[in-house]
Amino acid sequence: MAQETHSDTLWPSPSYYQQIEQLKQAIGHSIFLAEIHLSAINAGVKVSDEARVLLAVIDFPRPDPYQQLCPHMLILDDGRGINIGHIARVSIHQAFGPEPDNILFQNEEFTQNMLFAPRELSRASMARTSKRLLSEVFGDKPGKLLESERQAQAAKTKASLAQPNVNPRLKRTK
Repeated sequence: MAQETHSDTLWPSPSYYQQIEQLKQAIGHSIFLAEIHLSAINAGVKVSDEARVLLAVIDFPRPDPYQQLCPHMLILDDGRGINIGHIARVSIHQAFGPEPDNILFQNEEFTQNMLFAPRELSRASMARTSKRLLSEVFGDKPGKLLESERQAQAAKTKASLAQPNVNPRLKRTK
């Protein structure tokens, strides 16, 4: 039996639609969100202890799994509409450590493959990450930024030497 790979699975999964139905049943009730915050080097979750009232679960017109945009959005009482792909968990009754029965939605893909995935933290991995980030800021060729600064300074010095050093206030009038 062949092992199923990520690309062989359906997106979204059948359990996703079951969870959407649970969310639709919670319309008008208070919920707690755990929102996903992604950056170039970090993935995290912000869990708020402030309950929000779920006003609607609507279809999202342009789902895209590569941008974490699922086919549905939540409309909340604070005026926000949040795509389900940007939510790690929706629970009722408590924000932190909810019982499994109180979890209406959990983004399994994110929690299993990103948030709780095995991590490598070593000097070598930190060096690779640092070099990659520094090359994004300063360019991929070491010393290129410093060399271009030296060349600019040399050109400025050469230009100032080529011009006579005349102070405009000291010019004589005839």
